[in-house]
Amino acid sequence: MSRTRSRTSTALRHTAALVCLTALTACSGASGIDVAESDYDDGAGITAVVLPQLAAPGEDTEESSDAEYVVDATIEGASAGQVVELQVADGDDWTLEDSAETDEKGRVALTVGEASELRVVSEGDEPVGIHLSTADAPEATFTDEFDEQLKDVWATRDQGYAGVRLCSRASDDAVEWVDGVVRLSVIDDPKKGTCRVKGEKYNYRLNGHIGTGFSFRYGHAAARIKFQELRGQHGSFWMQGFGPKPTGDAKVTGAEIDVIEYFGDDHPDGGLTSFVYWHPTAKGKTAGGWLPDPEQFGGDWSSKFHVFSVEWTPKKYVFRIDGQVTNTITQGVSGQPEFLILSLLSSDYELQHLGGEDKLPQHMDVDWVKVWADPAP
Repeated sequence: MSRTRSRTSTALRHTAALVCLTALTACSGASGIDVAESDYDDGAGITAVVLPQLAAPGEDTEESSDAEYVVDATIEGASAGQVVELQVADGDDWTLEDSAETDEKGRVALTVGEASELRVVSEGDEPVGIHLSTADAPEATFTDEFDEQLKDVWATRDQGYAGVRLCSRASDDAVEWVDGVVRLSVIDDPKKGTCRVKGEKYNYRLNGHIGTGFSFRYGHAAARIKFQELRGQHGSFWMQGFGPKPTGDAKVTGAEIDVIEYFGDDHPDGGLTSFVYWHPTAKGKTAGGWLPDPEQFGGDWSSKFHVFSVEWTPKKYVFRIDGQVTNTITQGVSGQPEFLILSLLSSDYELQHLGGEDKLPQHMDVDWVKVWADPAP
């Protein structure tokens, strides 16, 4: 069935279909761009690639195989607002699957739910088009649906009552596999009393904080997450390298890659961040920051699942939410294998924002985690 996503302009959704000019013209669906394949050279003036299944917003859990493929396309010379369509082969015709408007760089992200032969087309000053297939997408190398606890894959990290978390520690008691998700929580520590931060008393806490021994270098990593509601703790999907963190170039020493962090529904800056940390010197460096306009990607981070991902190459990191690019960072690019981490951490600097100990526990649910690692060189 053809469909048009909510991000598509109202004008496009009501565009009338054009009439096929010749019997050889491949026509699209009722609201699609009607471009004859003879009107463009395949791939001229447009670049596009089929990415993995990185889009799956929704309230309910679902299998990672049901997520949608993402097509990342760029129209050469296009200004912001040019309409681009993703169409699927329907016999000798083409049917509208998704559409979007280009950003200021001529780029769009489009999605398709089922394995298909595809084309991306746009009219602009002159028609452009390119043929693709979901068969071009990379194959997954690691998947955990969290239907059961894989004790040999994930383990609670040995961190607690130190650094920026003098009042909390990681604990198995704050992690459970339930209803097809791994649930990470912040809960009171029943074995300890209260700690003091800046003159205020808070309960000692236990954090859900797990890592996996699986590691990779370069590729895509994604997690489908529904975050905690309140401030006072932050949920994260991130990666680190193994061993100590010596100073030097990130190509040699590795980096911390914070794919996504969420600081609560009421955070004044929108609550979402993506960061990279590395140590060219003892002082260290940081790149990334708060997502400046997260509402364009969603706004229901604690009530719905979304797929948060990073595309990691030798030259850059590309961060996405449900396939939409949120940030690109070219600094601190790790050249070392990195392992996956999921956490809901209650750091001392944010304890004051919870609004009372009766607001615990807080929960972060992870539906699945998936990696599409690049083949080893």
